[in-house]
This record gives sequence, C-alpha cells and structure tokens, in this order.
Amino acid sequence: MALFFLAMIFNMAASSAANVTANATITKNTTIKLVGTSTTVSGLTSAQIADGYTRAQNFYNTNHRLPNYVSYGTQKILIADFEKILATQGLSINLIYSRPVYITSDNINGTATDNARINKIVAGLNLLGIKAYNMGLGPNTHIKVLQSTSVPQNALIVDIFGGADAGTIYEMGKSWYKSIKGARKVFSIFWPPSRVITGLAFLPRAHDDNYDPASFTGLANPDQYMLNNGYKYLYSGDISTIINSVFIQANN
Repeated sequence: MALFFLAMIFNMAASSAANVTANATITKNTTIKLVGTSTTVSGLTSAQIADGYTRAQNFYNTNHRLPNYVSYGTQKILIADFEKILATQGLSINLIYSRPVYITSDNINGTATDNARINKIVAGLNLLGIKAYNMGLGPNTHIKVLQSTSVPQNALIVDIFGGADAGTIYEMGKSWYKSIKGARKVFSIFWPPSRVITGLAFLPRAHDDNYDPASFTGLANPDQYMLNNGYKYLYSGDISTIINSVFIQANN
C-alpha cells in the first residue's frame, strides 16, 4: 500500500493530569539553576521533573491547553517557570495533540473485506503515531461506540458508511445523539458506491429505514445539515486518502 504521509511523532503520556492542591503555595519567577551534578534543578530531582512533565503533557492531551501550574505537594510551580525547568533537561511539552481513533463500519462488501479495510486504516494510523482501534461492523456500531464507557471523551469516532442514509445523518443532529456523543468528535466516511451528498438538494429516505416515523421522507441539503451540526465528512474509496484525512481530523 503506497502511503503519502507527514512524518510526525506524538508523545501521548498515560499518567494522570497535573495535580491541583488546595491552599498550596504558588512559586513565582522560579530561579533556574543546576545543583551538584545536574540531578537537581530548582529543588526538583530529575525524577520529579520527569513526573511533572508527564502530568503536564497528559493535562494538555486531555484539555487541549497547558495547566496553570504543576504541583508538588503544597508547592505550585507556574507553567511558564516549569517549562524553563524542562528546558534544562532538554524537554518540552508537545503542543501537537492527537486524539485516539475508534473506527466502525457498515456491512459493505462482506465481513472479511470490511474488516480488512478497517485494519488497513488502523495500521496506517499507527505508523503515524496515532492509536487506532477496530470497533467492528454492523448497522448500529456507530451508536454502540458512542455508548461505550471504554471510549474516552477525547476520542475521534470514524464511521464508514456504504450508503448515504438520510435517517442516519438526520439523527446526528438530534439531542439524544449529541448527548451520547459527548465531547467526542465524529468523522463520517462515505465509501463508494455511496451516494455523493455534497451539493445534493435532497436525500430521500432509505428503502430499509424502519426506525424513522412515517412522516420522515428524507433530508434537504444533507451536506449543510452535517456541517451546521459540527460534523465533517469524506467521500472516498482510497485508503491512503482516508488515512491522511483521519490523521488531520485526529490532530484538530
């Protein structure tokens, strides 16, 4: 598989976010100096600096911003000062954020083919340093993944559809869908021969739609409906294009 990728490495720290301690002393304008054999900087050992670095990085990965400070017991070091401490150790907080990716798919070309497609996308994303997971096949997997408590709120959900279903798109704008989506990001892939929705004036109700009320006949301007509700999508049957597009979504 020929892939054209940007080479980027992401440091996804796995430990807890920077601690917040009530009634702590905030250290301002920390003096940066080496003590002894550089094993201690501004009263912190190398191990403590590494621990604070991990916590600060994880805070950024979770909240998409730097913490106000990094705490050690009752002492709080302002983040600007802590970054200077990190610099003495050749470290810096990675401000490029990458979401973990969870991929679902319709039943499109058969179980083996559909799973192989997902696994190729997962493998390509892994090569780019992004954690990606195959969450399975079926018409309801795009809902089940949002209902799963094991899927974190900072995740990117990628749903691969074999057809443009007006009812499925319509539900994405509903309050119940957004409530189970939470803070997660959803990116839809329409795989050929799915109908192209870009510029489409009206998408009729699918012939197998047995879940919408009889009054639902279809969706006007489905592309604008998705965009207006905060969802981006891609129409493609090329694995490389999909991987690169998911990569971009995972880092925005």
